[in-house]
Amino acid sequence: MVRTSSTGAGLAIVYPQTEPLEAIVSDNDQPRIGVRGDIMGVQGDVVYSGVSSEAVAKATGRDWTGWLEFLDGLGARELDHKGLVALLAGPGGLDHGWWQQTVAVGYGQARGLRVVGQTAEGNFQIGVQKTLPLPADEAWTLLTEDPGRTLWLGHTDNLEFVTGEQYGTSEGTRGAIRSLVPGERVRLTWHHPDLARPSTLQIYVAPSGEKASVRFHQERLSSLEEREQMRRRWKDVLEELLQVALIRRVPD
Repeated sequence: MVRTSSTGAGLAIVYPQTEPLEAIVSDNDQPRIGVRGDIMGVQGDVVYSGVSSEAVAKATGRDWTGWLEFLDGLGARELDHKGLVALLAGPGGLDHGWWQQTVAVGYGQARGLRVVGQTAEGNFQIGVQKTLPLPADEAWTLLTEDPGRTLWLGHTDNLEFVTGEQYGTSEGTRGAIRSLVPGERVRLTWHHPDLARPSTLQIYVAPSGEKASVRFHQERLSSLEEREQMRRRWKDVLEELLQVALIRRVPD
Protein backbone atom coordinates (compact mmCIF):
# COMPACT_ATOMS: atom_id res chain seq x y z
CA MET A 1 0.00 0.00 0.00
CA VAL A 2 1.31 3.39 -0.94
CA ARG A 3 0.47 6.40 1.17
CA THR A 4 1.55 9.94 0.54
CA SER A 5 0.11 13.21 1.78
CA SER A 6 -1.92 15.40 -0.47
CA THR A 7 0.53 18.24 0.04
CA GLY A 8 3.48 16.15 -1.03
CA ALA A 9 2.18 15.16 -4.37
CA GLY A 10 0.12 17.65 -6.13
CA LEU A 11 -3.44 17.55 -7.45
CA ALA A 12 -5.82 18.43 -4.77
CA ILE A 13 -3.42 18.03 -5.47
CA VAL A 14 -4.28 18.01 -4.09
CA TYR A 15 -7.07 17.37 -3.45
CA PRO A 16 -9.40 17.30 -1.08
CA GLN A 17 -11.75 15.13 0.33
CA THR A 18 -15.36 15.40 -0.45
CA GLU A 19 -15.86 16.77 -3.90
CA PRO A 20 -16.11 14.75 -7.12
CA LEU A 21 -13.95 16.26 -9.80
CA GLU A 22 -14.15 16.76 -13.50
CA ALA A 23 -10.46 17.10 -14.29
CA ILE A 24 -8.59 18.29 -17.30
CA VAL A 25 -5.16 16.77 -16.86
CA SER A 26 -2.07 15.69 -18.65
CA ASP A 27 0.43 13.05 -17.59
CA ASN A 28 2.79 15.75 -16.37
CA ASP A 29 0.08 17.49 -14.39
CA GLN A 30 -1.37 14.41 -12.71
CA PRO A 31 0.14 13.65 -9.31
CA ARG A 32 0.44 10.36 -7.44
CA ILE A 33 -1.43 10.36 -4.16
CA GLY A 34 -2.42 7.82 -1.50
CA VAL A 35 -3.68 4.64 -3.12
CA ARG A 36 -3.89 0.92 -2.53
CA GLY A 37 -2.63 -1.72 -4.96
CA ASP A 38 0.04 -2.30 -7.58
CA ILE A 39 0.04 -0.86 -11.05
CA MET A 40 -2.11 -2.97 -13.34
CA GLY A 41 -2.27 -3.02 -17.12
CA VAL A 42 -3.13 0.32 -18.66
CA GLN A 43 -5.89 0.67 -21.21
CA GLY A 44 -5.16 3.48 -23.62
CA ASP A 45 -7.38 6.24 -24.97
CA VAL A 46 -10.07 5.91 -22.31
CA VAL A 47 -11.11 9.03 -20.41
CA TYR A 48 -13.70 9.22 -17.64
CA SER A 49 -14.19 12.03 -15.16
CA GLY A 50 -11.71 13.95 -17.34
CA VAL A 51 -8.84 11.59 -16.41
CA SER A 52 -7.14 9.24 -18.85
CA SER A 53 -6.79 5.53 -18.17
CA GLU A 54 -3.01 5.91 -18.07
CA ALA A 55 -3.20 8.75 -15.55
CA VAL A 56 -5.63 6.93 -13.28
CA ALA A 57 -3.43 3.81 -13.39
CA LYS A 58 -0.32 5.79 -12.44
CA ALA A 59 -2.09 7.41 -9.53
CA THR A 60 -4.28 4.59 -8.22
CA GLY A 61 -2.80 1.29 -9.33
CA ARG A 62 -5.69 0.39 -11.65
CA ASP A 63 -6.64 1.69 -15.08
CA TRP A 64 -10.28 2.43 -15.89
CA THR A 65 -10.94 -1.13 -17.04
CA GLY A 66 -9.59 -2.39 -13.73
CA TRP A 67 -11.78 -0.04 -11.71
CA LEU A 68 -14.91 -0.84 -13.73
CA GLU A 69 -14.36 -4.58 -13.26
CA PHE A 70 -13.57 -4.12 -9.57
CA LEU A 71 -16.71 -2.11 -8.90
CA ASP A 72 -18.94 -4.29 -11.07
CA GLY A 73 -17.79 -7.28 -9.07
CA LEU A 74 -18.99 -5.57 -5.88
CA GLY A 75 -22.44 -4.78 -7.28
CA ALA A 76 -21.75 -1.08 -7.79
CA ARG A 77 -24.32 -0.70 -10.59
CA GLU A 78 -27.03 -0.70 -7.93
CA LEU A 79 -25.44 2.09 -5.87
CA ASP A 80 -25.85 5.84 -5.92
CA HIS A 81 -22.85 8.17 -5.89
CA LYS A 82 -22.59 8.21 -2.10
CA GLY A 83 -22.64 4.43 -2.04
CA LEU A 84 -19.92 4.26 -4.70
CA VAL A 85 -17.66 6.53 -2.69
CA ALA A 86 -18.21 4.44 0.44
CA LEU A 87 -17.39 1.29 -1.53
CA LEU A 88 -14.19 2.83 -2.85
CA ALA A 89 -13.18 3.79 0.68
CA GLY A 90 -13.36 0.14 1.73
CA PRO A 91 -11.09 -2.87 1.25
CA GLY A 92 -9.22 -2.88 -2.04
CA GLY A 93 -10.24 0.69 -2.73
CA LEU A 94 -8.61 4.11 -2.37
CA ASP A 95 -7.14 5.96 0.57
CA HIS A 96 -7.61 9.47 -0.74
CA GLY A 97 -11.01 11.16 -0.88
CA TRP A 98 -10.30 13.00 -4.10
CA TRP A 99 -9.62 9.78 -5.97
CA GLN A 100 -12.60 8.08 -4.38
CA GLN A 101 -14.77 10.84 -5.80
CA THR A 102 -13.04 10.87 -9.18
CA VAL A 103 -13.32 7.11 -9.69
CA ALA A 104 -16.95 7.18 -8.53
CA VAL A 105 -17.77 9.89 -11.07
CA GLY A 106 -15.89 8.01 -13.79
CA TYR A 107 -17.74 4.80 -13.00
CA GLY A 108 -21.05 6.63 -13.23
CA GLN A 109 -20.12 8.01 -16.64
CA ALA A 110 -18.87 4.67 -17.93
CA ARG A 111 -22.03 2.88 -16.85
CA GLY A 112 -24.39 5.58 -18.05
CA LEU A 113 -25.44 6.69 -14.59
CA ARG A 114 -24.84 10.39 -15.25
CA VAL A 115 -23.73 12.85 -17.92
CA VAL A 116 -20.24 14.33 -17.97
CA GLY A 117 -19.85 16.99 -15.31
CA GLN A 118 -23.08 16.18 -13.47
CA THR A 119 -23.04 15.46 -9.75
CA ALA A 120 -25.24 13.04 -7.87
CA GLU A 121 -27.43 15.98 -6.86
CA GLY A 122 -28.05 16.97 -10.48
CA ASN A 123 -25.81 20.03 -10.42
CA PHE A 124 -22.82 20.50 -12.71
CA GLN A 125 -19.15 21.03 -11.97
CA ILE A 126 -15.89 21.65 -13.74
CA GLY A 127 -12.24 21.27 -12.82
CA VAL A 128 -9.26 22.66 -14.71
CA GLN A 129 -5.60 22.53 -13.74
CA LYS A 130 -2.18 23.57 -14.97
CA THR A 131 1.39 23.25 -13.77
CA LEU A 132 3.11 26.58 -13.18
CA PRO A 133 6.90 27.03 -13.25
CA LEU A 134 6.96 28.30 -9.65
CA PRO A 135 7.44 26.65 -6.27
CA ALA A 136 4.15 26.03 -4.48
CA ASP A 137 4.60 28.90 -2.03
CA GLU A 138 5.21 31.36 -4.86
CA ALA A 139 2.23 30.02 -6.79
CA TRP A 140 0.05 30.61 -3.72
CA THR A 141 1.33 34.17 -3.45
CA LEU A 142 0.57 34.68 -7.15
CA LEU A 143 -3.04 33.60 -6.57
CA THR A 144 -3.67 35.60 -3.42
CA GLU A 145 -1.98 38.88 -4.31
CA ASP A 146 -2.25 41.20 -7.29
CA PRO A 147 -1.83 40.97 -10.18
CA GLY A 148 -2.61 37.26 -10.08
CA ARG A 149 -5.62 37.59 -7.78
CA THR A 150 -7.32 40.00 -10.15
CA LEU A 151 -6.92 37.56 -13.04
CA TRP A 152 -9.20 34.97 -11.45
CA LEU A 153 -11.31 36.93 -8.96
CA GLY A 154 -11.65 40.38 -10.47
CA HIS A 155 -10.91 43.82 -9.04
CA THR A 156 -11.49 44.06 -5.30
CA ASP A 157 -9.90 46.09 -2.53
CA ASN A 158 -8.36 44.87 0.69
CA LEU A 159 -9.40 41.23 0.48
CA GLU A 160 -7.87 39.18 3.29
CA PHE A 161 -7.68 35.44 2.80
CA VAL A 162 -9.27 34.43 6.09
CA THR A 163 -12.31 32.29 6.75
CA GLY A 164 -15.51 34.35 6.78
CA GLU A 165 -14.12 37.25 4.75
CA GLN A 166 -16.72 38.60 2.32
CA TYR A 167 -15.86 40.18 -0.99
CA GLY A 168 -17.32 41.98 -3.96
CA THR A 169 -15.65 42.90 -7.24
CA SER A 170 -16.13 45.75 -9.65
CA GLU A 171 -17.18 43.13 -12.22
CA GLY A 172 -20.13 42.15 -10.00
CA THR A 173 -18.86 38.89 -8.52
CA ARG A 174 -19.54 38.48 -4.82
CA GLY A 175 -19.17 35.84 -2.15
CA ALA A 176 -17.28 34.81 0.97
CA ILE A 177 -14.34 32.64 1.92
CA ARG A 178 -15.68 29.46 3.53
CA SER A 179 -12.50 27.56 4.37
CA LEU A 180 -8.79 28.03 3.97
CA VAL A 181 -5.55 26.13 4.36
CA PRO A 182 -2.89 28.79 3.66
CA GLY A 183 -0.50 27.74 0.95
CA GLU A 184 -2.67 24.80 -0.12
CA ARG A 185 -6.33 25.54 -0.81
CA VAL A 186 -9.19 27.97 -0.46
CA ARG A 187 -12.94 27.37 -0.78
CA LEU A 188 -15.30 30.26 -1.42
CA THR A 189 -18.77 31.06 -2.64
CA TRP A 190 -18.62 32.61 -6.09
CA HIS A 191 -21.68 34.35 -7.53
CA HIS A 192 -21.07 35.94 -10.91
CA PRO A 193 -23.79 37.95 -12.67
CA ASP A 194 -23.68 35.52 -15.61
CA LEU A 195 -24.58 32.54 -13.40
CA ALA A 196 -28.11 31.60 -12.44
CA ARG A 197 -27.21 31.07 -8.77
CA PRO A 198 -24.25 31.14 -6.38
CA SER A 199 -21.62 28.47 -6.98
CA THR A 200 -18.74 27.08 -4.94
CA LEU A 201 -15.19 27.65 -6.15
CA GLN A 202 -12.18 25.81 -4.80
CA ILE A 203 -8.56 26.53 -5.68
CA TYR A 204 -5.80 24.07 -4.88
CA VAL A 205 -2.03 24.43 -4.98
CA ALA A 206 0.37 21.54 -4.52
CA PRO A 207 4.02 20.84 -5.23
CA SER A 208 4.85 19.08 -8.48
CA GLY A 209 8.59 18.61 -8.25
CA GLU A 210 10.11 22.08 -8.34
CA LYS A 211 6.90 23.43 -9.85
CA ALA A 212 3.34 23.79 -8.60
CA SER A 213 0.08 22.33 -9.81
CA VAL A 214 -2.82 24.77 -9.59
CA ARG A 215 -6.41 23.64 -9.92
CA PHE A 216 -9.73 25.45 -10.10
CA HIS A 217 -12.76 23.36 -9.24
CA GLN A 218 -16.24 24.88 -9.44
CA GLU A 219 -19.46 23.26 -8.21
CA ARG A 220 -23.20 23.96 -8.14
CA LEU A 221 -23.41 25.15 -11.72
CA SER A 222 -26.95 25.00 -13.05
CA SER A 223 -26.45 23.64 -16.57
CA LEU A 224 -24.08 22.16 -19.11
CA GLU A 225 -23.95 25.60 -20.73
CA GLU A 226 -22.69 27.18 -17.50
CA ARG A 227 -20.22 24.35 -17.13
CA GLU A 228 -18.75 25.01 -20.57
CA GLN A 229 -18.70 28.75 -19.92
CA MET A 230 -16.72 28.27 -16.73
CA ARG A 231 -14.44 25.67 -18.30
CA ARG A 232 -13.37 28.27 -20.86
CA ARG A 233 -12.98 30.91 -18.19
CA TRP A 234 -10.69 28.88 -15.92
CA LYS A 235 -8.63 27.62 -18.85
CA ASP A 236 -8.05 31.22 -19.91
CA VAL A 237 -7.28 32.28 -16.33
CA LEU A 238 -4.70 29.52 -15.92
CA GLU A 239 -3.07 30.47 -19.19
CA GLU A 240 -2.82 34.09 -18.02
CA LEU A 241 -1.40 32.97 -14.69
CA LEU A 242 1.16 30.88 -16.58
CA GLN A 243 2.28 33.93 -18.53
CA VAL A 244 2.74 35.93 -15.31
CA ALA A 245 4.63 33.03 -13.76
CA LEU A 246 6.94 32.78 -16.75
CA ILE A 247 7.78 36.47 -16.46
CA ARG A 248 8.56 36.03 -12.76
CA ARG A 249 10.93 33.18 -13.56
CA VAL A 250 12.98 35.19 -16.06
CA PRO A 251 16.45 35.82 -14.48
CA ASP A 252 17.26 39.42 -13.64
